[in-house]
Amino acid sequence: PMTVPMVSTNSSPPIAMPVQVPHGHVVQQIVDESGTLRHVILSPQHPPLLPIPQHFGAGNPSGSTQPQGFYPGAALPHGYPPFNALQPGVLSHGPPQDNWVSPDQNIYDISRLSGCPGHSPPPHSFHKDERSQRQFNKLKKKLEQKQLRDTTPPLSPRKELNGNSRKGVGSVGTSEDGEESSSLHDEEEDIIGLTDLLGNIKPPEVSEISSRTALLQWSVPPQLENPQDLNYEVLLSDRGKEGKYKSIYSGEALSCRIEDLRPGTEYFVCVSARLDQAVGCPSLPAPFLTPPCKPDAPPAPKLASRTRNSISLKWLAAADNGSHIDHYVVEWETNGAWTEIAKSKSKHALIPKLQPATKYTFRLAAVNQFGKSDFSPVVWYQTCDSPPPQPLPPSLSQATPNSLSLYWTARPQDDEFTLQMEDPESRHGFLAVYSGRETSYVCSGLRRNASYKFRLKSQNEDGSSRWSDEASYTTLPGRPGPPGKPQLKGKMHLHSLRLRWDPPNDKGGAVVTGYAVDIMKCHKDSPGEYERVYSGATPMCNIDRLEPGTVYQVRVSCEGPGGISDFSEPTVIATEPICPGQCQPPRLHGKPKAHQIPIKWNPPSSDGGSPITEMEVGVRRTDEEGPLTTAYKGLDNECVVTELNPHTSYSLTVRAVNRVGAGPWSAPLDVISGPAVPVRPQPPLLAHIPQGVAVTWSTPRDNGSPLTQYIVQMATPPGDNYSQVYCGLAQQCEVKPVPPATLCLFRLQATNSIGASEWSDVNTILSEAGVPGAVVGLKGNPTPSSITLSWGEPADHGDPVTHYTIDSGESLVTATLTSCTIENLQPATTYRIRVRAVNNVGSGAVSSVRITTLPLPPQPPQLTCNTAGHNYLKLRWGAPNSNTNNHVFTVAMTSQNSNRRSIVYEGTSTSCKVSRLQEQTSYNFTIMAANTTGKGPESEVYTFTTVIAPPPPVKGLKVSNISHRSCHLDWAALRPQGNDSIEYNVQCARLREQTYKQVYHGADHSCEVKDLDAGAEYLVRVCAIRQSPRGPIEGPYSSPLNFSTPPVHHDTPPQQTVRMHHHQTGGRRPLTDQQWAGIILSGFIVLAVLCAMLIAHTIY
Repeated sequence: PMTVPMVSTNSSPPIAMPVQVPHGHVVQQIVDESGTLRHVILSPQHPPLLPIPQHFGAGNPSGSTQPQGFYPGAALPHGYPPFNALQPGVLSHGPPQDNWVSPDQNIYDISRLSGCPGHSPPPHSFHKDERSQRQFNKLKKKLEQKQLRDTTPPLSPRKELNGNSRKGVGSVGTSEDGEESSSLHDEEEDIIGLTDLLGNIKPPEVSEISSRTALLQWSVPPQLENPQDLNYEVLLSDRGKEGKYKSIYSGEALSCRIEDLRPGTEYFVCVSARLDQAVGCPSLPAPFLTPPCKPDAPPAPKLASRTRNSISLKWLAAADNGSHIDHYVVEWETNGAWTEIAKSKSKHALIPKLQPATKYTFRLAAVNQFGKSDFSPVVWYQTCDSPPPQPLPPSLSQATPNSLSLYWTARPQDDEFTLQMEDPESRHGFLAVYSGRETSYVCSGLRRNASYKFRLKSQNEDGSSRWSDEASYTTLPGRPGPPGKPQLKGKMHLHSLRLRWDPPNDKGGAVVTGYAVDIMKCHKDSPGEYERVYSGATPMCNIDRLEPGTVYQVRVSCEGPGGISDFSEPTVIATEPICPGQCQPPRLHGKPKAHQIPIKWNPPSSDGGSPITEMEVGVRRTDEEGPLTTAYKGLDNECVVTELNPHTSYSLTVRAVNRVGAGPWSAPLDVISGPAVPVRPQPPLLAHIPQGVAVTWSTPRDNGSPLTQYIVQMATPPGDNYSQVYCGLAQQCEVKPVPPATLCLFRLQATNSIGASEWSDVNTILSEAGVPGAVVGLKGNPTPSSITLSWGEPADHGDPVTHYTIDSGESLVTATLTSCTIENLQPATTYRIRVRAVNNVGSGAVSSVRITTLPLPPQPPQLTCNTAGHNYLKLRWGAPNSNTNNHVFTVAMTSQNSNRRSIVYEGTSTSCKVSRLQEQTSYNFTIMAANTTGKGPESEVYTFTTVIAPPPPVKGLKVSNISHRSCHLDWAALRPQGNDSIEYNVQCARLREQTYKQVYHGADHSCEVKDLDAGAEYLVRVCAIRQSPRGPIEGPYSSPLNFSTPPVHHDTPPQQTVRMHHHQTGGRRPLTDQQWAGIILSGFIVLAVLCAMLIAHTIY
């Protein structure tokens, strides 16, 4: 089979195109696993320019399911531009960025590729001989070995499946010291030599050239016998031989088909070869010319102009596709058929002799020597109709001083209207004031009492009508403006005055016919009403019958043909003032109090023509004669008269004052001040009584309200925290009990319905002595058999403490100090202990406390060894969760070799693990338990011994020298453990059987495996065996290693293949990178869901 790649040169996704197949060949379209289309041509023999490398086994030679042209992302040399890999034989149906090279990317200059001077490759002067072939193999081997040293093993399963990767093959049977001693200079020379061999490639051959496509074919560079290891890159230029080139294909195939070329264009194409990191110079450019063809379909024609009988069309030039356009053909549709109506060599045409108001349909085509192009999209245009007739002049609907409202009638043939106005005074003629579809318009901003002319015309898409006849309309006259502010003319008289004012500046477009004057008397409480005092045509008048000391406001208005104007700004005129009038008597403004009386008053009815500057209040006792005392001066209408005596009669009066003087006093207000709290009483008298104090006192003055009770309070130093000891109407009381031998403070207070008096002065007395108080701070310190008590000294209450009595319920103890120890008690027992102080007066109050004696220290538990390892011991001394008393356990260890004692565990658990021990060594352990009382006795010595250690797993298992019947195994040797030697056991099994058989047992770390089957897959593993005096100890087996023996072929020698991947059964394709990523992602999702369910179950 032969694969033909399809390469597109534009930005649109390529589509499958027909392939010319020779006689006897079959073409087959295959959609591979990535969803792309492949064209495969089947023939009885291989084409000479498309050799297919031989391989063994099913699938591609690389061992993967990818297309043969797939090239893993190997690094390019420094300075070489990146390119997108194109798979040969694949037409992409996905996004263009996956398989298509954008024209804006991968643009190359041939003179800069791979450091080649100019654009010409070196001359093809190499000859194929044994010496050059050996040199190529040597350079290739060095490059592969350098790549193995510089890169890490692949992590992707898909990269491991790719047979083109040299990492898997080179890692088998290689020595660690192979080429590591070569210098960097030698490696660069090797790469340069390999680059020269790759640059010896011939120019590509171009065939099957059409207007849009061409087939490219090239051959392998000389002196190269392994073409399957090479990748090729095709560069294309449409700007001449020296122009910029862009990469259109990269892969392993020896041919590709270029699509989406431009007809009649000369192209230059060259090819370069690449092997791993070595890139050869491009070949000489191969020119080819695409043949021209018929033009592309032109764009739809556009309307240039139109009349009632013709339509003018214009259009843009169509792509000529390499041949000059001879002319354009315009067709129109008549009775369902298309007919040629015009032919033009330019890009416009005039279609005459058409009907008015008729729709016509057109299309356009371009013609060159190769034929006529496809027709453009169909368009239609319509010819013009007749304009409307002359309309009627506009009519007037409403006139105002500044605007005229006009209207007119719309006819069926009218689409829009234009209204013009002429102002005779401006001398500008008619000017447009409105244009639109409405049938009315208001002309605003006009002058008052002025004439204007108007005319109207209508238009539609076919033209405009003649202007209508002229119509003249006049605005109305307006109201005149307000006159000037009235002013006083001459001297002000006692009862009259003379006013004048100026005419208005704005007379409303007419003559003012008269004036009117209004006057208003000003009141403080509420505004007054204006009164008309003058009407006439003269701007001057006299006003009489005025009141002295009064304020007036005067305003003026005028009248004309347009109406009455607004009033002018008012003028304030005042006559000479006099003293204020008499006020009304003041009145109470609340309930009279003992030392103050609140009053309120109204201002006088007349302020005398001058504002009141202050109000004055006078007061005196009713039963006294003499001048008034000023109690208040101010502008307020209320005040509080203070500094009065309780329950006393007073006379209050008020008067007003202005700038002229004070008015007369008002009639007096007689009022009695309110009652007050009682007078401060005298200190109470104190006397001793048994266990208390007798208190007596005298009656104070009640200040107009009967006494309701007496309150007696007592306090003891230090501090003034008084507490009430009596409340009532009696004049004596007894206070019991009082603190003994204490200085007591007493004070008295009297109350009535008004409130309480001040407290009297304090009187003191010293009380008699008493029994001691209760001891304070009683506490105890217990042991398993005793309790030590301590307390603070109590108050002696005037007589010293002689001793203390301690009662534990079982014994009574006497002590003279503030501490005592009670012996011979039971452990873990609760006792209630009572302590009291005693003096010469008697025994004081009891203080008690509950104290529990401590338990005895615990005994050590029995220590056992639960599990013994070669470097650890697991110890246990009780069942889990059995330490209900919270005992603390301490485990100590002593090594028999060093006799050094160390604590290995201390805590409340019942088990522990002792690690970092030596194998086959005995250790001594002891354990003790502790509680809140203290540590218990230490246990007897327990001896436990660690076991012998098994050998570790074997690492570094590798397979090399694989043949049809045998292979060579080697692995990393293990160090001897002590004096014991190490031997190895190798097992082998067929992959499909999974039954292991021993193939080697010995002390060497390599072996030969023989008697294998050709073309089979095997699993091998190895383990270490420690030769101990007590017997061999076998370690764990290494991970199985998978390898395949090559099949037997008669044509070519077998190839060695080692696959370091998981085995797949025959007939099943290996998984791709996307499939592996999906499997791993699904596993993570399932694991996350399980973890979330477990956490939710644990929490809830």
